[in-house]
Amino acid sequence: MNDKRHTMLSQRLSNRRLLVDLLALMFGLGAWVGVNGIYVQLPLLVNSAPEGWSLPAHMVMLVQFANLGPVLYTLYIKYVKWACDKYITYVLLAAGALSTFILAFVYDKTTVIVGNEHSTALLSLMFVTATVGCTSSVLFMPYMRNYREIYLVSYLVGEGLSGFVPSVVALIQGVGGNPECLNVTTAESTQVEFAPYYPEPRFSSHTFFIFLGTLLALCYLAFLGLNNLTVAVGERVKHPGSMETLPTDTRAPPSYKTNAGWTMSKHAYSYLLIMMAVVCFLGNGTLPSIQSYSCLPYGNVAYHLTVTLSSMAGPLAMCLGFFIKMPKVSFLSGLMVILIALSGFICFLAVKSPNPPLQYSWIGEFLVVLSWILISGLIGFIKLGITTLFRPDPGRGLYYTGVATQVGSLVGAVITFVLVNHAKLFHSYSPCSMISKH
Repeated sequence: MNDKRHTMLSQRLSNRRLLVDLLALMFGLGAWVGVNGIYVQLPLLVNSAPEGWSLPAHMVMLVQFANLGPVLYTLYIKYVKWACDKYITYVLLAAGALSTFILAFVYDKTTVIVGNEHSTALLSLMFVTATVGCTSSVLFMPYMRNYREIYLVSYLVGEGLSGFVPSVVALIQGVGGNPECLNVTTAESTQVEFAPYYPEPRFSSHTFFIFLGTLLALCYLAFLGLNNLTVAVGERVKHPGSMETLPTDTRAPPSYKTNAGWTMSKHAYSYLLIMMAVVCFLGNGTLPSIQSYSCLPYGNVAYHLTVTLSSMAGPLAMCLGFFIKMPKVSFLSGLMVILIALSGFICFLAVKSPNPPLQYSWIGEFLVVLSWILISGLIGFIKLGITTLFRPDPGRGLYYTGVATQVGSLVGAVITFVLVNHAKLFHSYSPCSMISKH
C-alpha cells in the first residue's frame, strides 16, 4: 500500500514543472503581501503615527475603498473591446512594488488636513497596495486558468503565504514581542500603576519595507517569467470555443453546462459562490478584526502562537491540493459547518474579553490556539476546494469566485468595524492593568 501511494505521489510530482510551480507561488504571494506587511508593522507604526491606535481603523476603511479597483476592472472588461489581463497585471504588480519602496522612505511623513495631522504618505501608499490585493481576486486567480489545473494550487499556496511570510519577518524583527510591565507610579498616585513597555525592534520599519518592496519586485519578475519563459509557456492550456478567450470574459454565459465536458448544476454553482462569500466574510473580514480580543486575555504566548501557527495552517492546508483529488460539494459543506461552529466559539471568547472562560488555565490557552489553527486550515482548504471545482469552467466561474471573495470580505469588514468601533461590543485586555489590580 505504501509503495502504491509513493508511486502515485511520484507520478503527480513528475507531471509538473517545479519552476512553474515556484513562479505561480510567487505570483500568488504578490496579491496581498503588501497589505499584510503593513498590518504586521502596526505595533511600531502606531507609536509614532498621529492617529495612534485609531490608525488600524483608518486602514480597514482604506482597504474597503480599494474595492474600487475590482469595480473599475469589471467595467473595463465589459465596455472596452480590447482587454488584456496580462498588461493590467503588470501595471498592478509594478505599482505595488514601487509604492512599497517609496513607503520605506516616507512612511513617517505627515500632513495637516483641516487642522488635524494625518499619516497621509502611509495611508495613500497603502491604498495603492490594497488596490492590488482587492483586484487580484477578480484578475490574478482567474488568470491562472490559462495554465494547467495543477498550478492553481501553487498560486493559492502563494496567496496563503502572503500573510505568513511578513509575520515571520516581523517576529524576527521583534514586532509584537512580549511587553514588560514597568512601574510608573508617581508620588501623587493613590495606587501602584504599571504600563507596558515594548522593546526596540532588531531592525526598523524602513528596512522592513525595503524587504517587502524587494519581495514584490520578485513577484513581478515571477509573473514576467510565467508569460515569457519557454517552460512556463509550455504549461499553458488552450480553452475551447475561442481563439483568445479571456478567463474573465463577461460576454460568456454562466457555464453550468458546456461543450468542454464541464458540468455543474445551477444550484451548486450558486451555493459554492455563497459558501466562498461566507468563508471570506469570516476569514478576511470578521475574525482577523477580533483576533486580539479572543487571544490576548489568555496571555501573550497564546496570542503569538495563534498568529504564527494559524498563518502556517492555511498554506499547509492548501498544500493538500498537491496530493488529494478534487473534493465534493457535500464534503465542503461538512467542513463549512465545522468552520461556522469554531468561528462562533471564537466570537464568544472575543465578546467575553477581557475575562473569558478558563482564562488562567492551560486548557483555555490550548483551546483558543487550537481553534484558530483549525479555522485557518479549514478556510484555506475550503477556498482551495471551491476554486478547484470552478477551475475547469471555460466561462466566468473563477471571476465570480473572485467577486464573491471581495463581497464577503467587504461585508464582514464593515460589520465588524461598526461593532468594534461604535457598538463597543468588544473590550481590550491589558496585562499591566491586571497586575495593577493585584
